[in-house]
Amino acid sequence: MKYIINLFFIFLLLFGKPLIAQVQTEQELLGRASYIQGMEAFENEEYEKASELLLEAKRNLPEASGISYALADTYLMMNDLPNAAFYGKEAVNSEPDNKWYRLKLAQIYRSAGQNEATLDELNTLLDYHPNDFDALIMLADTYKDYGQFVKSNQTLDQILKLRGSDISLLLLKFRNYEALLVPDSAVVQLEKIRQIDPDNLEMLNLLGEYYLRTGNSDQAKEALGDALERNARDPQSLINLAGIYLDEQKWDSAGTLLGNFVSDPLIEAEKKLNVAQFLYSRVQNDPQNIQLRIETERVMDAFSESESDFGPAFTLSGQFYVQTAQLEKALEKLEKANELLPQDEIAWRQRLQLLLQQQKYEEVTQVGEKADVSVPDDAFIQFFVGSAYMLLNENEKAEEWLVKASRAPARRPFKSAVYSTLGDARANLGKHESSDEAYELALRYDPENDNAMNNYAYNLSVREENLERAKELALKAIEVAPENAAYLDTVGWVYFKLQDYDRAQRFIKASIDTGAASAEVLEHMGDVYEKLDNLEEARKWWRQALEQDSSRTYLKEKIN
Repeated sequence: MKYIINLFFIFLLLFGKPLIAQVQTEQELLGRASYIQGMEAFENEEYEKASELLLEAKRNLPEASGISYALADTYLMMNDLPNAAFYGKEAVNSEPDNKWYRLKLAQIYRSAGQNEATLDELNTLLDYHPNDFDALIMLADTYKDYGQFVKSNQTLDQILKLRGSDISLLLLKFRNYEALLVPDSAVVQLEKIRQIDPDNLEMLNLLGEYYLRTGNSDQAKEALGDALERNARDPQSLINLAGIYLDEQKWDSAGTLLGNFVSDPLIEAEKKLNVAQFLYSRVQNDPQNIQLRIETERVMDAFSESESDFGPAFTLSGQFYVQTAQLEKALEKLEKANELLPQDEIAWRQRLQLLLQQQKYEEVTQVGEKADVSVPDDAFIQFFVGSAYMLLNENEKAEEWLVKASRAPARRPFKSAVYSTLGDARANLGKHESSDEAYELALRYDPENDNAMNNYAYNLSVREENLERAKELALKAIEVAPENAAYLDTVGWVYFKLQDYDRAQRFIKASIDTGAASAEVLEHMGDVYEKLDNLEEARKWWRQALEQDSSRTYLKEKIN
């Protein structure tokens, strides 16, 4: 409670009545001046200054209860509760029947968590001023805060008898009944509010949600239907009613309701977006539901058709089609989103990631360079472009883009992925020292980055450098992903370089047994058997590697 006090009220607080033609001492004049300046500082929220001026006023006018009250209020605003209570009690003791003094003291006790003292002051105030509205309201609220919900409601009933029906009071009773787990009494309060203000859509939605939570879906639908009769374009009512239809597995009813909404040309695009996002979230939570997916698809298409110039409609539609593995439609929607809203980084990222997954590396670089102009310094965009250049074997360009990505703001796990890929690109360029630095940074940002561990270990093994570190990294990587064929092969190859051919053969066989081994793994198995002096078995694996990857023509010499 903060009160704006005019000068007339200041004098009343000080002296009980205005003084006219009364002789004033110099001390009194100084006290009044300090008091008025203190109250001005208080209203300007300069509480330290206010306290200094009011204390000066107190020294000059020690009997003025209004100064004690003002000091109590000032110290309360400063959160100095001991001093606030001291001056609050002083004011109350001077004028026990003063309503505002006692309310302030109750407020101070309440802020200090002194429950009994708060209630004592409020009940004493009501002895002096029975049925005082401000005291009763604070008493009801205090009971509620202390968990005495029954007493709170009894006090609210007393106020309602005095003041008549009031929405805010009924809403407080509703919350108390909710806390008491008495749903029937709670809903009665909402129905009373509905009678007072039948056009209140927020209250009708709350009533609908509450009926639904208590298992009364028919009454919930009736309340929400009432809301839609009053405003057929209220998005919250539509979402709530559609949610009931979805829970009842009435997919077409929900789809029709929301489809009509997003097709309505009179409704704002932002409101349509909220409805479409609601439906998309349901698909995310239930991705195997074909009926839900089809209804959502209809709504998404209607949304993007009715709002053909609204970028977020196409971004959301693109995300939906990614979720449902309709990748060409997703790319079509995301491309349109990029045209309409080029500053939307989400649409660019999603599109680039899809193109990268489809191995359209040239297109990734072309689209990514456009994206970098519209959304500069985006780590994800720069990472996707750098990765595409690396996969095109253009490692110098890859390094350039990945360095940019490493400097852009991003969270630690993603920073780790960027540095890991930068390490790969530099390894391809033969920049081994800077490659190792990048891998170390990747592991510093995310010590559990198994891909960085594996690639770093493999590069060390190929160079036959620091093989113990390579073994440590490779073994840690398979702890994270024990079924990864590439990781198992790396462990085997490190052991091969350590001339531990028995372990090398076992780990490389485990890689092959996963069914996901590459031609390189098959070649490695042949190399192991060569070291084990089993040339017939070695040739068998080299032949399989050549069959799987005909570009490994050098294997013909080894086989012959």
